[in-house]
Amino acid sequence: MNLISFRRKFPQLFLFHFIALALLYQATSAQLRLSVVGDTLKGYKAVIMNGSEPLLNNTEEFSLRLTNTDHSAESLLSSWTGKTWTGNDSTLVLTRESYIPELDLNLSVKVTYQVLHKNIVKKTIRLFQPGMPSLMYTLRERFIPAQKPLNYVSFEHEHFPGGFVHEMFPSVGFISSQHMLLSFLTDAGYKNQYTRTTRRRFNGRGGGMVGLRKLPDPELMAVASQKEQASGKDYIQMTFGEMYNLDAGTTRVLILKKPFRPIGIPHIQQQAHNFGMDFKSGKPGEKGMETIVPFRDQQVYTISFQCKGEVPLALKLFRIKNGKKTIELEEGLKYIDNFSVKKDKWTLFKGSILVPYIEKDSVSLFIGIQSGRAGTLQVKDFKIEEHNPLREAYNVLPMGESIEKTSYLFFEPWKNHKEFMISSQSKLAEGLGFRGTTLEKMLYGNMNALTWITAVNDFNPFNVPNMNYSPDMYNRDSFFSTVATYNKDLNLGIWEQWSKTQTPKGGIGTIITPSMGSTEAKDNEATIEWLIWAMLNKRRFGVKLPEEKIKKAVDYVLNEFDAGKDGKCRSHFPMSQVDIIDYEPKTDRLAVNQGMLAIALRTIKELGYPVEESYIEKTEQEYRNFYDPKRKHLLFDRNYPDIISLTDLEPEFFSLWLFNRPILQDEMVTSHLDQFPLLNKIPDAPHPEYGTTAPICIRLTQKPPGYAYLSADYQPFEAFGASNYADGKNDGFYYNGGSWLRAEYCAYVTGLKHGWKKAPALMENRAWAEINLHPKWPFSKEFIPTKWTTTESWWPSTKGLCWNIFILMANEVAGLRRPEMDPDYQKTQKLNKN
Repeated sequence: MNLISFRRKFPQLFLFHFIALALLYQATSAQLRLSVVGDTLKGYKAVIMNGSEPLLNNTEEFSLRLTNTDHSAESLLSSWTGKTWTGNDSTLVLTRESYIPELDLNLSVKVTYQVLHKNIVKKTIRLFQPGMPSLMYTLRERFIPAQKPLNYVSFEHEHFPGGFVHEMFPSVGFISSQHMLLSFLTDAGYKNQYTRTTRRRFNGRGGGMVGLRKLPDPELMAVASQKEQASGKDYIQMTFGEMYNLDAGTTRVLILKKPFRPIGIPHIQQQAHNFGMDFKSGKPGEKGMETIVPFRDQQVYTISFQCKGEVPLALKLFRIKNGKKTIELEEGLKYIDNFSVKKDKWTLFKGSILVPYIEKDSVSLFIGIQSGRAGTLQVKDFKIEEHNPLREAYNVLPMGESIEKTSYLFFEPWKNHKEFMISSQSKLAEGLGFRGTTLEKMLYGNMNALTWITAVNDFNPFNVPNMNYSPDMYNRDSFFSTVATYNKDLNLGIWEQWSKTQTPKGGIGTIITPSMGSTEAKDNEATIEWLIWAMLNKRRFGVKLPEEKIKKAVDYVLNEFDAGKDGKCRSHFPMSQVDIIDYEPKTDRLAVNQGMLAIALRTIKELGYPVEESYIEKTEQEYRNFYDPKRKHLLFDRNYPDIISLTDLEPEFFSLWLFNRPILQDEMVTSHLDQFPLLNKIPDAPHPEYGTTAPICIRLTQKPPGYAYLSADYQPFEAFGASNYADGKNDGFYYNGGSWLRAEYCAYVTGLKHGWKKAPALMENRAWAEINLHPKWPFSKEFIPTKWTTTESWWPSTKGLCWNIFILMANEVAGLRRPEMDPDYQKTQKLNKN
């Protein structure tokens, strides 16, 4: 049927289609512009227009709660508008000088709007006060739709009902009746002074993580509640600097509707809120008691009890959907597998749970053991409290210093939720001035969303791997994430935080945990990467390095890894991300360790410390010696010569990136890469003849298909491997064959520099896989499984990993990107010239 006959047969449908296309064209072709409404009496406020139509009907620019440090005096500016304005339809500035009598304080405010692109607007609120040493504040922005939305959408939910939004990426919007999306983003937390951490580590070791008593920024983003929407109130709201104090406010003790039932044991000894459990030895697994707890979406709870016994306690919360146990509820408690208890003394367990929107799922609570050990466990005074917490301001407006809050909005046709997730990440990057491919933009946006302040009383920058690993900042992850940018303040700030972890021996710590200490500093690659970071900071920003700390770290590396100066690296730990085994005594069996020693020596030499070139060449030759010409690959571990890993090419990538020189010969690199199976072959991939992913670590075999996942009879990871990789249940996952974007992509770029012809196609395929292989997860992941039946088996804990942004550096090495595409590079160049 041609167009003419279609029009004759379905005239109304054709007319409707024509009108819809015309409206869509009008909506998408018009550029956003700015306007002002108000007068000198009522004040001025900005209006964001799409053509001649306003997108928002805001009543104010923001509201501001101000208080002194002991919260004994406060003031509320409920509806701020500008006293004066200047600008045009692309840039608009509103200002007002105010006197705050409750605090005897002068306050200066400037609100700036900028149309950055045809569909992105940046809003910056600048506060300044010259009269009070420490002023606390909470700032709230409310965005009111000009018309009733069809529905609200958040990063993880296509239909978000209302309430606060606590998800992996801070983005929320609404869809208009014309099927246009208006969505809101926030700048990074270290700039806007917020954190999304909800928990801390327990004291001691092996206890897991527990929810905080003072929860910062729980309502960073929120949507009008369902009750408000039903009464005609629609809005999206951002709240900066507000903290829930769970030890103040009011609480309500919940009554369990269902009793605890035994799991894996015959019965529970129970008297009121006291329980006793007796465990026989057996296979590891859940044994204890379980019940449904009366948790509701978007509420805060505290679970507390006393416990004692002979076996460590496990505490787990799971979501229940349609009567089926699904994923863990992680916002507060995490990894409570071996909470330490004493045999003759009661130990208190107390932790908060921030329940986000969980689609009204039920929640089950398990208390017991997972170890399979024999013993008894007693629990008494079990209690669940629901909080109506006291809300306190915690952001600080210092005397004589300006503070800014920056948000972004973007406007585009609604396509589907996948495209919304992609846009949320990439539009944040565009708003920040970043240029690159779609994946590069997504990774840059994600990295900024995972970089916030350390704690409510510590505004130093803090970078977490993803929400699953929060609240911990890991040395390795923050290194790869931060050096991928040219942001001077961020690179120097986080590097300096790591410098404070230096031990008396000179080693740099592995982890920083807010609200709890850490003693983890070991002979892995952390100190080497800290020195590399120092070298880059000196190259990029011309800074003067702290000589004493650098010298201590240099001495530590030289003495710890090759005290005998024979050129062979010896360590208790792997010097790569595959860090799931300890070696006692030190080992020299690992290829990656040998290569990292060579990189360390060349770094130390550039930093100005005496290292003989002959000594560096000796360590480089030892790295080359790990290449087995018969097997045609580098030996991951000389004791397991059939194991091959992409991480063994990481030192070679470092050498090409940092020093523009190879260590390995072309044949060593290309033959090594040729041994990897290419898995997850997809017809829609850019190069369907190849797979889209390769395993980070695999065993090569003589039998088809030529490779095998790790097993009980060939296991380089000792106790960890025996408990996780011996029975095939994790084939293709994590370090048993998972596909890790950063390691894989850098290995392909290494191959590209050595003339490997497959490299361009596999780089393109792997980038495609990160966005498209899981249709509901278009974002950075810790790893992609290489063996799976459905995407339901993919680990939710992998979502949103930060360090994959390091492929920006890989693309620079490959010649696919230039430093000036990073907005901070341009700023640094200007500063260096001045």
